[in-house]
Amino acid sequence: MSEMLKDVKILGLAHWVATPSACAMLADIRAEVVKVEHPETGDAVRSLNVSTRGTGTHTGGLNTVLEQLTRGKQSMGINLEVAEGQETVRSLAATVDVLVTNLTPRRHSATASLTKTSSPSIRKSFTWS
Repeated sequence: MSEMLKDVKILGLAHWVATPSACAMLADIRAEVVKVEHPETGDAVRSLNVSTRGTGTHTGGLNTVLEQLTRGKQSMGINLEVAEGQETVRSLAATVDVLVTNLTPRRHSATASLTKTSSPSIRKSFTWS
């Protein structure tokens, strides 16, 4: 496995598939990836009944899609809808090299402020909507 991104720290503000997949691939080549999820509900993929082993996530089976999308990452539960959570994300952003997000700025003010005024430490920011 390549160690190409060994010293790169990435903050993933994402949900569903595209951005979490991209971050998982970056983790595969040894980037340190921190994924922010809602503290109560997590990523929407957590609730999918898409098991290929066992009997499905709702009845105790294994969510293999979730396993693939979260591999190699640290997950943090932070509520982006409240000021305290937004400040926590800004503090995290000050420690990373790359911000990857697919959260729309109009719905998530923390994302809007990070993508517009980027932290000085962020060398690159990628946004999908």
